Amino acid sequence: MLLGWISNFRSASRRSILLSLVAIVFAGLPIARGAEATLDVKNPPGSLIARGPGNMKILFGTPPQTQAGSGTLVVALVPYDRDGVLLGDPIASYRQSIRFTPQGADQSVNIKIPRAGLFAVDAKLIASGGETVASKRINIAAIVPRNTPPFSDFGVVTHFAQGKGSPDIVLPLVKAAGFSWIRDEIYWDRIEQKPGAFAFPSSYDEYINATSKFGISPLVVLAYGNEKVYPEYFKGGQSFPQTAEGRQRFVRYVDEVVRRYGAKVKYWEIWNEPAFAQIGYPDYVALLKAVYGQIKQRNPDATVIACGGGGAGGGPGGDCFLATVKDGALEYQDAVSVHPYMSPHIPETGYPTAGGAVSSVSIPTVWPYLHQLLDQNPKAGGRRVQLWITELGWPSRPASDGLNDASQAANLVRSYLLSRRYGGVNAMFWYDFVDDGRDESNREDNFGMLKNDLSPKPAYVAAATLSATLGSRSWNSALVDDADVKIYQYGKSSPVIVGWTTQSVGRVVSVHVPAGDYVQRDWQGVESPVTVAASDFKWTLGPLPAYLLPKAVAR
Repeated sequence: MLLGWISNFRSASRRSILLSLVAIVFAGLPIARGAEATLDVKNPPGSLIARGPGNMKILFGTPPQTQAGSGTLVVALVPYDRDGVLLGDPIASYRQSIRFTPQGADQSVNIKIPRAGLFAVDAKLIASGGETVASKRINIAAIVPRNTPPFSDFGVVTHFAQGKGSPDIVLPLVKAAGFSWIRDEIYWDRIEQKPGAFAFPSSYDEYINATSKFGISPLVVLAYGNEKVYPEYFKGGQSFPQTAEGRQRFVRYVDEVVRRYGAKVKYWEIWNEPAFAQIGYPDYVALLKAVYGQIKQRNPDATVIACGGGGAGGGPGGDCFLATVKDGALEYQDAVSVHPYMSPHIPETGYPTAGGAVSSVSIPTVWPYLHQLLDQNPKAGGRRVQLWITELGWPSRPASDGLNDASQAANLVRSYLLSRRYGGVNAMFWYDFVDDGRDESNREDNFGMLKNDLSPKPAYVAAATLSATLGSRSWNSALVDDADVKIYQYGKSSPVIVGWTTQSVGRVVSVHVPAGDYVQRDWQGVESPVTVAASDFKWTLGPLPAYLLPKAVAR
């Protein structure tokens, strides 16, 4: 009302004088604060993940305050438990005085991370009167230091071609977690925007070059159509090339890509999730044959992956491979890929199929089935077509589907363990590495191991612990292989025993292991000594896998 009265003065100079007088009057009066604000965390992206315990500096940006005076920045370090649940009590607290300013201020807090694991940092800005004026919760992590090479059979999906993330920031986090592969794209309509004129975005060069710099192998998807430049050839589903002319232009795009990146990229996947119900297998096979020959002409050592993950939505994923064999394209592929998503079902049991080649889509059923299928259809000279799982993942949201951060982490670790258990897969790629968005009600935004701001989720910490603990050990034996409990041994001379429950509740399980001294390690790397005096060890297990290592192995 007062400002409305002032605005009635037609003279700008008079309004200015009156506003100055009002400011002088109100400067000495308490001003009510609005709704609680959010503290900013100004750390460089990726710096909230440490390689092992130690000190971490967190830089907070406090919001502008209308009142002069002082307050207190209170920061609590809260751990997660063995079940991936955030505990209620902090293990450390920090208090620092801060001056309120109209511009806001930056305040750094040195936090000591006492051990490996995932932690929440709860920060509150408290005014002198005791009210909380701003707050923030963010995850930080100290991952188990790894002294083994990255997993040669495990990868993650990135979205650098979509402009999501800096390769120089993201790829070190990929490597630190123990992954040796990424899967990304080179989009046709981005590099040929005028007929016959090819120009590669600098972002494509950057991410391909960065994979070499960090020692990570890229698998690149070649897709999709180019309807904007060639509308006469791309009118069908997915803008898929369904004419000889369209295929010819797609092959020219492939040739330009392989000529530019073939020295650094050896693995090429043809299309992503083709809609076979719309385009038909014959058209895909025609494209596969043309593309295969062109890639091999440029780089005979390249690996060409067929099917693009298609054919797995309602079954085990062998339909595309069988169709390519029927249409004479067995010799035009070095590998085949599937995307056997199972969410929200668990990887051990998946979901039932109706009239399919297997009774359910799960890792214990699909992996052996596809392995056998490829064995039964060798290429010339007895060469076996490789099997690649180029997408598999579970989101951490929405809660309405029974999904959360802990269940995502459990499904991730168990999927990699089961994949190595059932074998036959050259590499499996988790979809995806970083959340695509921040909407917790949107499942597509929440498939990442890291949040959109690159802060860690339990899945990232669990993956890093898995890689540091399991290393290159292959599956050795099943100590317990019941429907609701899995205890497997990986490796023989330096074994690692891994156990979990397939149900959402924990239980105590008796397992036969040699007597001796062991180290128990949970999903986040927290360790405790265990002495097995008798041959039966009573092991408390839950959905998140735990590890039992002979003391000599754990050193």
